[in-house]
Amino acid sequence: MPTSHGHETPTGAARPGATTTGGGLRADVEGLRGVAVGMVLLYHLGLPGLGGGFVGVDVFFVVSGFLITSLLLREIDRTGSVSLRAFYARRARRLLPAASFVLVVTAVAGWWVLPGSAHENLGRDVASSALYVVNWELAGRSVDYLAEGESPSVLQHYWSLAVEEQFYVLWPLLVLLALAVARRRGLRARPLLLGAVSVVGLASFGWSVHLTATDPAAAYFVTTTRMWELAIGAALAFAVPRLGSLTPRLRALVATAGLAAVVAGGLALSPATAWPGSAALLPTLGAAAIIAAGTGGPTAGAARLLTWRPLVALGGISYALYLWHWPLIVLARAWHGPLGWLDSVALGLAALSLAWFTGRLVEDPLRFRPRLVRRAGTTLLAAALVTTVTAGTGVALVRTVPAFVVPDGADAPGARALVDDPSARPWRVNRDPGRFYSTEGRVLPDPSVAKKDGLLRRCQVSRDVTEPRLGGECTFGDVDSDERVMLLGDSKAGQWFPGLERIAEREGWRLDVHLKSSCPVSRTGVERMCTDHTDALLAEIADDPPDRAILSQHLGKGQYDHDDRGLEEAVGEVVDAGVEVLVLADNPAPPTDATFACVEQHPRAYDACAFDRDDALARSGTPRLTALAERLGLPVADVNEWICPPGVGARGGECPAVVAGTLVYRQGSHLTGTYVRSLTPMLHRELARLGWADTPAAEIRLGRR
Repeated sequence: MPTSHGHETPTGAARPGATTTGGGLRADVEGLRGVAVGMVLLYHLGLPGLGGGFVGVDVFFVVSGFLITSLLLREIDRTGSVSLRAFYARRARRLLPAASFVLVVTAVAGWWVLPGSAHENLGRDVASSALYVVNWELAGRSVDYLAEGESPSVLQHYWSLAVEEQFYVLWPLLVLLALAVARRRGLRARPLLLGAVSVVGLASFGWSVHLTATDPAAAYFVTTTRMWELAIGAALAFAVPRLGSLTPRLRALVATAGLAAVVAGGLALSPATAWPGSAALLPTLGAAAIIAAGTGGPTAGAARLLTWRPLVALGGISYALYLWHWPLIVLARAWHGPLGWLDSVALGLAALSLAWFTGRLVEDPLRFRPRLVRRAGTTLLAAALVTTVTAGTGVALVRTVPAFVVPDGADAPGARALVDDPSARPWRVNRDPGRFYSTEGRVLPDPSVAKKDGLLRRCQVSRDVTEPRLGGECTFGDVDSDERVMLLGDSKAGQWFPGLERIAEREGWRLDVHLKSSCPVSRTGVERMCTDHTDALLAEIADDPPDRAILSQHLGKGQYDHDDRGLEEAVGEVVDAGVEVLVLADNPAPPTDATFACVEQHPRAYDACAFDRDDALARSGTPRLTALAERLGLPVADVNEWICPPGVGARGGECPAVVAGTLVYRQGSHLTGTYVRSLTPMLHRELARLGWADTPAAEIRLGRR
């Protein structure tokens, strides 16, 4: 986020003669902030050729580290210590007014514009942004398969504000600790502080490189991978006394190289670049070079461009502009759909206008209010109140989400409604299944809570966990039974659990569930986290093999693109361990990851969310799963005719989004637990047909329709 110091820029950090604005600010630093926020704004608006505009945030981190540390060092020079009360009060006056105002406005606008399925995350993001921990919330969501296919958070940009605020809280405490150690040990404070900065920075950089390579989604958001960028600026503040010795020619060279590095980062990098990691050295060291060159004397070289008045003015409103631009873009896309270039220009101008008015009407009146300036305690009390109200707004928004209450499968007809004759043997799909495809009316579960329906989180280990989750918490059915059946695969295997649990109870199975998010059971050809999990799982099976195993996973187009040799090897090892294996076909995959949101957006035309059956089956994991079963001679259970009946629609069949008032899909291509429960009799009969159930097919009843 843009560094948020404004008129608190430590002009004393510049030597006499340094270029400043009328308010005493360093013009080159203000201009650098203007360049950084401009890059972020244009990148988010989709300007061609600026694929690395996100580096503007990294530039802000360096500037913030430098300015905050300069302020602390100046206070230490004056008083010998740091007043936490005064420091936190200054931060609160500068940060909270605009940040809280934008949060509340965004909460109200988001509730109005965004679909109900997005309200819970919006409320959580408002509350966590108000408490400056939203970056950890987003990091957790980035590795959560429940977030599959979700649009970016309307408050996603607050992650960087959270990182900075955490730095503001911890860095003064570390400074005071170092000062206390220095006094007790008779050491010089500045070298000790610089050593602390260096240790934190190097440790953070090493962790950033590691996590960016192993878990890039989380690495982007977490504080620990970004502290080194702030530490670069902090270390630069210690070098201020020595920077005065730089010659004008050297300063010009350093400044020019720094500006070139920042601009090159914006132009040459792209969203595909592993970030932050070592690649972030380009813009961060570039920003440090610009600041260093300007600290040693008057602005020199190409950095003179940064003192251009429009850039300096843009830097002055960079904080509010950063806060406003992203919610405007996300809400506009949610309301209007894809944006044209004229729409983008209008949004950019709107963001600039809102930033200017926020500064004049919200930020400055509260920031410079005499009573708050004089009384740090009053400021902190007001800050606590504002934070509580803002976080409470988020909590209230979460409370507007319908309670997650899904009736028993018998009360949701779903697939049962498609049976032509319940007394027939076998059951057949109605000759006109389309008449059971709902186009309006009440839907179960409510689309706003559909993502939770059927979730078995505790037995589905996340992406960052290697070991299988074994033990009683993932054992179901008749837990004392001698007949052990194991459910294996990824979240697509887990979607069948609501039905398999009921079947296990009737058949007297002990059902052990072992799932791994986004990972097939494969020895090779997939990410390391997947092969490690497979190795551990196969070792467990070899030591204590179950009687049977049911395997299902998503292997559709664009997923786990390998030649399946590792998959065949792994499943072959399960078979070689004496385990009977059954393959459960994957369900038809919709073209969008948010069919439930489509249903919510078309309350009178659910048929607008239907999709072609042939394409859906091709996107699913069924073709590769059935090929695997053929090679290994394994039986295949397939109930897809009850999910997407053939023969309906102009192109060989269309898959419905709602059947008999029952929502078929939750997030991604996963089925809702409610629909799977309605499928349970069909799945049970399919297992009986294959000899996997002792209950005769004729005794498996349909139940209420």
